[in-house]
Amino acid sequence: MRHEIKKICRIVDELTTMFLKDDTDEVDFKIITSPEKAIIRIVDYHTNYSDQMINQLRTTLNNQRQSEIEEYYWQLAGENDDDDEELTLISAMIDTATVEKREGNLYIELVRMNR
Repeated sequence: MRHEIKKICRIVDELTTMFLKDDTDEVDFKIITSPEKAIIRIVDYHTNYSDQMINQLRTTLNNQRQSEIEEYYWQLAGENDDDDEELTLISAMIDTATVEKREGNLYIELVRMNR
């Protein structure tokens, strides 16, 4: 379970960095855990992201989870400035992602099933 918590924290850390680098003024994170899964809910209020960027975010985050990458995630993530690589690594660690824009706010829900 300890490793699961670290993985969830790393996902949140990467997304927090992305939002703050992209001049997000107000963002909320909510983490819900249960024995079956972890859910990360994010709201980017008055988002600066274009519809094209939101579609790219949705596509990237909905790649198939790759359990084998998780073991090497820490080395792969590193400290770089390429958001696309970080999002690809996040997508390899989650099972599903919902990304939508409503009333000027960006809503993201990531689900990671416990295996």
